[in-house]
Amino acid sequence: MYTILLVDDEESVLEVLRSSVNWQELGVETLLTASDGIMALEQFEHASIDLLIADIRMPRMDGLTLIRRVRELSPETHCILLTAYGEFEYAKEAISLGVENYLLKPIIRDEIEMNVQNALNNIYQKRHSSDQLLLENTLRRWSQGNIGSEELSDRAVVLGINLYRASYCAVCMVKKNKISMKPFRDACMEALAGSFDVNGFWDEKERYVMIVGGRELSAESLTEQVWQAVKAAGGEGNVAVAIGAPVSEPEALHLSYQIAVDAIELSDPQDSSGVLSAPADSSGFQSDLLSGEVQILLFEKEEEIRINGYRHLAMKMCRQGWSEESGRRLVRACIQVLVKEFPGQKDLPERIYREAAPGKWPEEAEAVKSEILSLFHKVHGIFKECLEQRSPIVQRTIYYIRDGVFNGEGISLKDFCTRFGMNPSYLGHIFKTETGLFFNDYLMRCRIERSIVLLRNPNRKIKDIAEDVGFAYASYYIKCFRSYKGISPTMYRQELLKG
Repeated sequence: MYTILLVDDEESVLEVLRSSVNWQELGVETLLTASDGIMALEQFEHASIDLLIADIRMPRMDGLTLIRRVRELSPETHCILLTAYGEFEYAKEAISLGVENYLLKPIIRDEIEMNVQNALNNIYQKRHSSDQLLLENTLRRWSQGNIGSEELSDRAVVLGINLYRASYCAVCMVKKNKISMKPFRDACMEALAGSFDVNGFWDEKERYVMIVGGRELSAESLTEQVWQAVKAAGGEGNVAVAIGAPVSEPEALHLSYQIAVDAIELSDPQDSSGVLSAPADSSGFQSDLLSGEVQILLFEKEEEIRINGYRHLAMKMCRQGWSEESGRRLVRACIQVLVKEFPGQKDLPERIYREAAPGKWPEEAEAVKSEILSLFHKVHGIFKECLEQRSPIVQRTIYYIRDGVFNGEGISLKDFCTRFGMNPSYLGHIFKTETGLFFNDYLMRCRIERSIVLLRNPNRKIKDIAEDVGFAYASYYIKCFRSYKGISPTMYRQELLKG
């Protein structure tokens, strides 16, 4: 559990910081405050501070001076600075001090919460502050669609990111063996840097991601250049690469990144090629819907209901016209659900292909249905095994969230902890540790994924779907859906119904 220190000479700002974030849900046990740098240093004498959030302009000791002293007293402490517009001249000095982020005043609730989550992620993953951490945080948020265009533009000026290229593309590299990625990563960066703008970072699953910007980008050309560099560095058989689709706007980069990630996560472990391609429908609308249906069945606690659901889905897929590709799509949907739910399990795709998927799908309809039922039974066994590796309280929390979203009930960590006599800070910490997500992030993902299944009914109004999955306002649901999937729920439904 974490200790955070908030420092600002304006009491109104401290109050906004205190009230804008549900600190307990993030696993923060102790929240300290100080009104200037001198008082902040006194707090360091009595407590071990994980994260410092401090204003730049303060009496007696400003934020930059405070961070210099903190670097001497507590080099492990992560630091975020608060700045006003017009204070960008301080940003470069802040970077040199290892500040991993800076936030602009006036404070925006979503922004402060997101940046605190990122900082706690870095602490959890033992990423220490460095002159690269601010850049990496910005690149990570950009690739995942978690940064606004105005904020991205401001940071790009300071960090030297070129946002005026005609197109952008995400390139992901992943290890196949227990080796250092450095020689292959460096070779790829060098090969691309001659013709393009290239920035790299490590994502949450230890994949190395390169954001490539250029005048005209071709996925085929990038694949050839990257793979030639990997082979020249001796990486064949040791690493794999996946190339996202080029996009024409910086704000759409997250779509390219997601395609590359899908190619990695849904690839067949038996595939010996070093270049991974996303399956044709891996990021498609029908694939999302199928994954949502599979997910509902795997989480169903009543065995009879679950088995009936298996049969219903098997009959529906056979009625739609079964083919070998249908079987591959179903297996990929199972993998997608388990990989997303259990990100710490490294061998899930291989296990599903080895233990659950048939070597060859039969042609006769009844035999196909039998194989689908067998697949589901085996995948559920793997799913249950992974779920039971989590602590009982985290399992109970997960079902509390999923049952609440499915039934349209109000959900909050505070209410859950009150009901079961838990400490919210402790539960927030252990939930993040075991699932890789904060409580609110997991809740948001469940709501959006549930809404995708509901969108298949063309007669359901968007505002009713938003309410059914727990959003008080349809406008906020639309905003969250767009951030999560890249388009509005209305457009998503149109594409979904085409299938």
